[in-house]
Amino acid sequence: MQTPTQVLNIGADVAKDEIVVACSDGSFPVRKHANNRASLRSLLKSLPTGSRIGMESTGIYHELLANLAHQLGFIVYVLNPKDARNYARGGRTAQQDRSCGR
Repeated sequence: MQTPTQVLNIGADVAKDEIVVACSDGSFPVRKHANNRASLRSLLKSLPTGSRIGMESTGIYHELLANLAHQLGFIVYVLNPKDARNYARGGRTAQQDRSCGR
């Protein structure tokens, strides 16, 4: 009987020359990789198959990572930066008085 591989949730901060990668459960320390094919293939080969990778859309700079990850069978989320920012700010702007029904 095979032991199932742990599926990881990965966040990638993409820039022109570098991609910073972190895991939601801290399975590995934050890693920096050059934004080129060889470096990204090495990164992706080190991750369990089926892991989820989320990144913001950054013009064209996210495309190499997104395409390579998809080709290797990862679940890829490309997020609109405006939506990600609004989601992050969401908790701070919510109404929290008695009129909310709490």
